[in-house]
Amino acid sequence: MRRSMHSWLGVLLIASAGAALGEPLPWEIWQSPATLARLDTSDALVMTSSRCPGGCRFDRSNAGGEFALDNPWPLRWLYADDDEVVLLDESGPGAITRLWLTTGFGTASCIDPATHIRFYFDGASVPTLDLPLASLFDGSTPPFTPPLVADRAASSGGYVSHVPISWAQSLRVALVDAHGSGNPCAADGRRLLWYQIEHHRLTPGTMVTSFTAGHDEPAWRDFLTHAGDDPWHGLLAPETATVTLTAGATVPLLSRSGSAWLRGIRLYLPRAAYDAARLRVLVDGDLAIDMPIGDYFATASTAQQAARAVLFGEDESGWLYAWMPVPYRNSLAVELRSDTGLGAAVAVDTDLRLDTAPVPVDVGRYSATLGEQCRADGVFVLDQARGAGKIVGLAARYHADGLSSRGYLEGDEQATVDDALTPIWHGTGVEDLFDGGFYFDHGSFANALAGATEVDADGHGVSAVHRLLLSDALPYTSALRLVQEAGYSPSQPVPMCARYVVHAYRQVQPLLVSHAAFEIGDTAAAAAHDHVGAPGAQCAFVSGSFEGDLATARAARVCTGTSGNIHFRFAANEVPRPLRLRRILDVSDGLPGVSAGSAGAAIYVNGVLAGSFAPLAANVPRRWQQQEALLDVPVAVQTLDIDVVPAYSAHAPVFSESRWELRGGWRDLVFRDGFEP
Repeated sequence: MRRSMHSWLGVLLIASAGAALGEPLPWEIWQSPATLARLDTSDALVMTSSRCPGGCRFDRSNAGGEFALDNPWPLRWLYADDDEVVLLDESGPGAITRLWLTTGFGTASCIDPATHIRFYFDGASVPTLDLPLASLFDGSTPPFTPPLVADRAASSGGYVSHVPISWAQSLRVALVDAHGSGNPCAADGRRLLWYQIEHHRLTPGTMVTSFTAGHDEPAWRDFLTHAGDDPWHGLLAPETATVTLTAGATVPLLSRSGSAWLRGIRLYLPRAAYDAARLRVLVDGDLAIDMPIGDYFATASTAQQAARAVLFGEDESGWLYAWMPVPYRNSLAVELRSDTGLGAAVAVDTDLRLDTAPVPVDVGRYSATLGEQCRADGVFVLDQARGAGKIVGLAARYHADGLSSRGYLEGDEQATVDDALTPIWHGTGVEDLFDGGFYFDHGSFANALAGATEVDADGHGVSAVHRLLLSDALPYTSALRLVQEAGYSPSQPVPMCARYVVHAYRQVQPLLVSHAAFEIGDTAAAAAHDHVGAPGAQCAFVSGSFEGDLATARAARVCTGTSGNIHFRFAANEVPRPLRLRRILDVSDGLPGVSAGSAGAAIYVNGVLAGSFAPLAANVPRRWQQQEALLDVPVAVQTLDIDVVPAYSAHAPVFSESRWELRGGWRDLVFRDGFEP
């Protein structure tokens, strides 16, 4: 049942229902505080970046000045197609919510005016947007204007856009004149590009309107202009008081029972006391916040510039503010504590805002956790959790440990979700994660979604940074592991220390779990699932490893085809919706930056289009990859006859398979017979 790419893309738009009409999309957090706190199984966030395959240190696309053996795969595009290099090629509804890049050598430079970016929506052969890459960030092209975008001056070495670029059926993003020589912005003419694209994948059938030229998001734009007051315009009555904080004392500020939201915390006290005064918030009897004020509001007493993010920081009059929605279902208590180093008594003006709006059943419990560690090598584990949740903010203080070096800013972050074996999010460096570039070469900055309150000028100091992940929150449905390299790469560590805060919404119970799986190398299991591989596929038993900080090894059978479809079956009579299909594959047959390691594919369930796989970048040193597709399958469908139809092409000529897994909604297998509530 082979269908062309264009025909199945057309079907995708009318696939059976996903998210309810009128319900905010996952990135539309400006619509209500509950949208930010909601845990949503119809959403997955993916980062595509110029990270270096195999764990080497040169996270960028295009060759630099290093020896070729140090960077054997310098091209980081998904694939090349005629005069274009393609960064992203997605099918199914979704949206780009953050596009970051930087360019230069040692310091951020201007963007080569000859380099263009093209956006092709919904299978169109002509781009809806075709404009100079620099125009995305310089404020010249609506809706790519501040505060939704920032250039290297405003974002300290980084170029970043937070304009939501949504699509109903598909999106392809390509660059023209992105490599080679002749760049007037570089002394040697090179075009070195570091980039990150964060984008949502939604369950097929979710109603999304494709971006068009001239489209804008006025509510999102207005939301980001607020730094200090409530960005949701809740008009909430303040509960104010002035308290005196003494060394070693605890002062209660508020106590409530019942169900509601803590929606605003405002404090005024001398900045010299920020690191000795501690904010504690108990939600339903558990600590949601317990840390020094300087950490929670991302502004230490030593800050060169106050944080002025939309949901936390210090405003122009010196008031600390936090508008992070904190739901509680039974009780709430807010208090201040001080350590013995406070010194003289401090008067603290307080202003708390409560919202009596109902707490929906699908919102997670808010927590802000503080961690601190030093490492000589390896990775920092910034967050590790079981259950379900989403990360919505990060703040950190970094410094070298025992030496003078800013190499600690080179470490990539990696997020692995739901017990996957490869990261769904792989960054390109510390300053890149926080919207900057080149060690924050324009100094401290304070934007609505990110900033650097302290910048290390010479390797002897501290880099203090923060970022809100609002339209690009990082969700997980059963598990999360978020790490950051200590140094340039696993083979080039830099001893360093980090103190970090993670803002998240969570619940203990997972939302999705694994229900069934089989290896194609297990003859009996494959036969039991009615597996039929692509005709003429070449099969072999291979050994290798996965990408990621754990570099997990695998030895298994893999079959790689250049034509034809794949069929198999899963029973789903007791599998709650929604469903996801996960596969393990081999991406070593492509050439990084030239041809993809795997073609994209349409997924049919019982003859009806239900989802898709995107093409994957080639990775020769780490050949194993894992990929997951969101499926739209009605509850009434109990047997899943699955046909995977690859979209083979000259730039993505192969499709491989090694293992298939069906994931679905959580269910309690122990008590499903009603033996115990």
